[in-house]
Amino acid sequence: MTPKNAPIAPTAWRAAAGAALHPASAYLLAVWVTHVVLRAAVLYRKDAYGFPFVGKPDWYVFHAISIDWLWIAGWSLPFLAAMFLSAMMWSERGRRCAFGALIVFHSVLLLFTVVDQETMRFLGMHLDLGLMSTYGNAASIREVFKFIASDESIPFLPYLLFCGCVPLSLALHSWFRGRAWAAARPMALPVPSVLFGGALVAYVFLNFIWTGGFRMRKLRPSTATLWESLQTKRGKPPAPIALARMGGEFRAQWLLEQGDSAYAFPDTAYPFYKVPAQSLCTGASGADPYRCRLDEDGDGFQAAADCDDADPRSHPGARDLPGNGVDEDCDGLDDHPKNFVLILLESHRGINAGYLRPFGSLPGFAGPSPTPVMDSLANGHAHAWTRFSCSGIPTINALVSTHLSILQHPTRYIANDFTTLRHRAFTDELGRRGYRTHFFSAADPSWDGQVPWLRQWYQGLTYDRTRETDDAMFQDMAGWMRDSLSADRPFMVAAITKTNHYPFNAEPGVRTPGPGAGLQEKMRATMEYTDASVGRFLEAVRGQPWFANTIFIILADHGFPLSEHGSSTIGYGLYTESVWIPFVMVGEHPKLGPAALHDYPASQLDIGPTVLDLAGIRAENSYLGHSLVRPATGLNSLSYLTRGEQGTLEHGSFRIHGPLGAMPREQGTEVFNTTGDRLERQNLYPGAGKAIYDSLMPLLRTIGALNTYAVEANILWPDSAAGPGKH
Repeated sequence: MTPKNAPIAPTAWRAAAGAALHPASAYLLAVWVTHVVLRAAVLYRKDAYGFPFVGKPDWYVFHAISIDWLWIAGWSLPFLAAMFLSAMMWSERGRRCAFGALIVFHSVLLLFTVVDQETMRFLGMHLDLGLMSTYGNAASIREVFKFIASDESIPFLPYLLFCGCVPLSLALHSWFRGRAWAAARPMALPVPSVLFGGALVAYVFLNFIWTGGFRMRKLRPSTATLWESLQTKRGKPPAPIALARMGGEFRAQWLLEQGDSAYAFPDTAYPFYKVPAQSLCTGASGADPYRCRLDEDGDGFQAAADCDDADPRSHPGARDLPGNGVDEDCDGLDDHPKNFVLILLESHRGINAGYLRPFGSLPGFAGPSPTPVMDSLANGHAHAWTRFSCSGIPTINALVSTHLSILQHPTRYIANDFTTLRHRAFTDELGRRGYRTHFFSAADPSWDGQVPWLRQWYQGLTYDRTRETDDAMFQDMAGWMRDSLSADRPFMVAAITKTNHYPFNAEPGVRTPGPGAGLQEKMRATMEYTDASVGRFLEAVRGQPWFANTIFIILADHGFPLSEHGSSTIGYGLYTESVWIPFVMVGEHPKLGPAALHDYPASQLDIGPTVLDLAGIRAENSYLGHSLVRPATGLNSLSYLTRGEQGTLEHGSFRIHGPLGAMPREQGTEVFNTTGDRLERQNLYPGAGKAIYDSLMPLLRTIGALNTYAVEANILWPDSAAGPGKH
């Protein structure tokens, strides 16, 4: 036996290398083949909704196997080095431990890979730490089992892949280990040549021969996703932007859309933060002494003392007229202000709503409308917006955008990744002025991280697992409102439904579609049910003493794609079926005027500012949206959304889709005339649409980058303005 400290002869060195590298190579080959099987199972299989996961699998499969070869080799190097060093030190136990660690490492990653790939099939996104913190709880796990059982591809196959991937890798390893090259002790040159040569070929192929940004992102291995998430969790600083320039562009656009100068931006370091113009005269830095001495509305009060120097009706000591949305006496709130009921409808699509059919709907939906209650309200009894869009996808992002009037973060969940965000919801402002606020949910709000936010946005939260259908929730909500509310105190009550949620199953009370019904027909049935539930709720509270003084606001949280553009993963392409949603406001208010249809772009960002305007509240805020009852005609209105590598913006008659950065958008660059092509079938780019795209895309990128930076740097609200209700 060679002494332990004796020099290693070349033959002994090759023997040690062979003892380390050959068994490991056999196992890594088994792991790679297993990943090839998993890639084939996802790329050549339909998504969870019954449509192709990718349009051209052959354009993806070679990238997939190259990516897997590259990361498997790279992440295994520390284990290979440990095995080699142990063999050099004649430590068989050390070599076995290092080899065992390699097996455990890849076994765990195989399990995680299956979950990551199935998450892509259902949600169109990778399973990163933000997604796990959002949905990693008992409430969401219950829903996962329902989703898998309703898989429109091969039901329950995810269970087989999850339980079988590790045994398959071990079985393949056992078979490869019996090959002569795997058992040879002196290192055979072809083994490292194949292992590392394959990695070199894969690198060249991915980076030089056939590149593809969106393809690489879609096929990103779970190791890259986890590593990126860890870097983010460690507090990686936001990428620098031209804050002064971008902030100036946003402020100019916001004031243009606002249509008046009621607000001023006191600090350019906080690009969205604004205060009522007259507030600058009460001690804030940057006030203009000359301006503060003026009395522009001629009511006898200088701007320094007048709460609204643009309106002669408003000044200290004035008589406050009840319910007109104007704070005449400057006490911060209209006298006897309106109550508000906000109803968010799960996954209701504009292309399905009956009252929106004249503005663009799907062929084949010419039968009875699934939304007769909403249709009857919109047609002559309410204010309805025909070009209303969501500002966040999925539900948790829509809730954040609606309450905080900011865009969702394109790649992370604000609700879980930015829990210390300094901001104030519009419901906070109502509560600070005496409103009673309460939230009802048909779905468990724990399943996507809603609870901590809802408890800060509202004074009360009601969810009951025994009444998870929409009708049961609405009847419970109606009973609570009858028993708990009075005409003496204003209130803001909100609710979100559940029944019209994938997989659109027939709950008790839902019409059962015929055998073989697809998701379109299932969704029609659940929308009918939810719509009828809303109607019964309105009837249940109609006779209450506060009913006539209440504004009912009904809108969707987001839409849902059913392969109208080739995929059904939520948010795919940000097309009409995902972002166009119904929105109606029911109730009398002097600022609203007679019932009408409004045909200009608006979004969930505008909900909070509109409610505060109707309540007569003019408060400091960092909202991106505007009041929809402002004097502007809508000609300057925008609606926009960012998600992943892409963004969309609607202005005038057109909607653009494009990449937010250097990474190309999977669907390419697109421009649609949404007034004549709401379903977005005819791309006008690069022909007539190029000039439109070139004029709008810089603004979309500016707003998207500014929103992302403001969230990551926590500069939505100044520290000096901190107060109750801020996160």
